[in-house]
Amino acid sequence: MKLKTLIRAGKFVGIALTGLVDFSCKKDNPKPEPEPEPVVIERTETQSIKDDVYKYYKLYSLWETSIPDYTSDPSKFTDQYGSADDVLAALKRLTPAHAAYPGGVFDRFSYIQGVGGYSTGTRGANPLKMDTQNGFGLFFQLGTTDEKVARPILYFVEGGSPAQKAGFRRSDMISKIGDDANFSVPVTCSGEGDNRRCQVSDQTALDNMMSRLNSALDGGSMKLEVLRQDGSVFTKSINYGNEYVVNPIYKDTIFENAGNNIGYLALSSFEEIEANNDNQQNIDAVFKRFESGAKDNQKIRSLIVDLRYNGGGYVDAAVYIADKIAGTIPGKQLMLTYETNTYLKSSAAGSLRNDFLDTYFKGTSSLQLSKVYFLVSENTASASEMLINVLKPYLQVQVIGSSSRTYGKPVGFFLQDILYKRTLKAKYWPVSFMLRNAKGESEYWDGLVPNNANVPDDVFNDVGDKKETMLATALNDAAPSITTRASINRVSTKRYRMLDNGVINTRPDRGMIKKR
Repeated sequence: MKLKTLIRAGKFVGIALTGLVDFSCKKDNPKPEPEPEPVVIERTETQSIKDDVYKYYKLYSLWETSIPDYTSDPSKFTDQYGSADDVLAALKRLTPAHAAYPGGVFDRFSYIQGVGGYSTGTRGANPLKMDTQNGFGLFFQLGTTDEKVARPILYFVEGGSPAQKAGFRRSDMISKIGDDANFSVPVTCSGEGDNRRCQVSDQTALDNMMSRLNSALDGGSMKLEVLRQDGSVFTKSINYGNEYVVNPIYKDTIFENAGNNIGYLALSSFEEIEANNDNQQNIDAVFKRFESGAKDNQKIRSLIVDLRYNGGGYVDAAVYIADKIAGTIPGKQLMLTYETNTYLKSSAAGSLRNDFLDTYFKGTSSLQLSKVYFLVSENTASASEMLINVLKPYLQVQVIGSSSRTYGKPVGFFLQDILYKRTLKAKYWPVSFMLRNAKGESEYWDGLVPNNANVPDDVFNDVGDKKETMLATALNDAAPSITTRASINRVSTKRYRMLDNGVINTRPDRGMIKKR
């Protein structure tokens, strides 16, 4: 009994020891445990949009090498800032300084705007519009005809706008809006000749008038009464325009001059030209008239291009018009080249790289111009400056300016949409290229210098009027028989004055937009 019991117990001991051996082996050589899944902390809407502002700037910016590399984790940069606007402002501050801007940097131009009610920060949420606009199309300065009171005077009426279609025109002075006839403020004037200046003498009256005018411009409709330079009164009711189509050609004509006809073209912007759209048809029609001439069937020999209120637009539209102006003179030669960062030059950019290939003249008109005149101002910018710059190597160009320089913007951008969870939240335009002409010239950061500077912008005459000072200056050089020095001095002799810093509302800078 005892023996059998012991043997039976021995079996249990053996089993127990075997179990211990097996247990100790498993403890010493465990099976690999699976790696834990990384904890993904989803970025909020604001954080994600700030990250994208950084990533696209690093990817596309002309000054990419000045931006620290946080592409693996943009939050290390973006979490320092409270909004997308703040991130972009910080990125722009990292670009190199430029001597033309004391304390400033090269990138003054990249910007972002929220859409669909999303605010990127301090700048609001109204997206940039191209080809269409909202509003009445009215743009005012302060001017005086008697050196006693000043009134808002129309210096520009946008083509295609409700105001243009209603018949309002440059040189009209506001006398009444609705029942409100209090649209004049007292001024004092001093100095002699070209140095004579007029200033508002009652700031409270000016502030009150501006408040009422801005309220009317923000309203849904207005009944506007204006005084015309011939003493007549014009009254019309107009409605606020939503998405009206801009017609950038606000004047074109031919001045006949016995064998030296002169064309005149006023362009407010460079809107889309493609697929034979209305804008392309209008441009083609103007240049067809320039090529065939006026009554004597002689094509124009000189051209005056009025860009004084042109803040830019599409690069391709400016290229199209440059080719028309150049005519047969450059042949198929180089028009412009793009300077971009290394990414946009590389195969990694894919088809986007093709948007920045060299551009050549095509000879799409038969013009052979002896001289081209450009009328400019300090608001002439971007694609307008590009147009002048690319023609300089091939044509005799004379620039007539109402100031000492143009705006100074040799760079451009293309649109990058920013989304959050597949919903469009913002539109983003980081500066991504610089344009150079055939001689490699593009360094006009402080603007193009006119050949003839500080010529008064005579808004007391309608655009295209031979008595208007800037146009008369060009005509007097191109064909002295058309106009006289007396007409150029008209503003001084009749005491018509624009007030210093008297611009009430300006057209926004459009830039150089490259379509993708």
